[in-house]
Amino acid sequence: MTTITIKQSQLPSSMLLLAKAILKKGRDPLPSITVAIDGFTFESESVNRYNTCCGLPQGRLPLPYLFVATQPAQLLLLTHPSVSLTLLGMIHTHVSFHQQAPLQIGKAYDFSLGVIECNQTEKGMEFELEGRFALDGVYQAGYRSRCLLRGKTPVNRKDQNESTSEIEEQCPAWTKLKTLTLTPQIARGYAAVSGDYNPIHLHWLTAKPFGFNAPIIHGMYSVARMFAAIESPISQAEFTFRRPAFLPSTADLEFCESEAREGELRLVNSEGKPLVEAHYR
Repeated sequence: MTTITIKQSQLPSSMLLLAKAILKKGRDPLPSITVAIDGFTFESESVNRYNTCCGLPQGRLPLPYLFVATQPAQLLLLTHPSVSLTLLGMIHTHVSFHQQAPLQIGKAYDFSLGVIECNQTEKGMEFELEGRFALDGVYQAGYRSRCLLRGKTPVNRKDQNESTSEIEEQCPAWTKLKTLTLTPQIARGYAAVSGDYNPIHLHWLTAKPFGFNAPIIHGMYSVARMFAAIESPISQAEFTFRRPAFLPSTADLEFCESEAREGELRLVNSEGKPLVEAHYR
């Protein structure tokens, strides 16, 4: 196993790491590799800028930010010399969060990020990373992020991340909470507070080489807006990305009215098709 142990201040800039990711080549599975950061802290100013952008309360550390704040560590792992995997066209398919206790802004945690699964599928290479935060050796909270690197054989875009979900098949009653307006300006603003400058989100010219005729909103921006609609304290939440949301567009945020399906949210496009589905408790 390869372990990269660094301090938070030693993390390279996201822009530098993104440039390295774009140049990555290869088709080999991810090796066993871990990034460990001692004394990882969440800065109040950065958290509040993120919260303002995403409609979240000031002074709180929302679960989706655990993923956002550690994206440089994710890129550091994926651009390590031992990794031989083309990262262009990578699709984020799923992210989940769990907490034993809410993390606090300004407190130092030990953070570790590792590869927990990597498999070759019919659609391409699928891998999952796990990030864990601990305090005095005791696990506090974490996330799991699943991505797909499409294979060389062309695949219909519907087959990539538009498969019919259980939620769509059962068609329960849904109530609209609000309509979100999604624009390129919002995507660029989110990039500024999250550090995610992936070109597919920024302009149609930079999205086109990746197979999109228009930029798409960050999946984690959609996650943050959905998380903002959850009023009760939660210990777990998971989000599945079904379809890209092209810019500009609108999307409706809905919750399931069925008592048996409590804790379900979804974001749907103008055609009523799910973009992101969420389960929380």
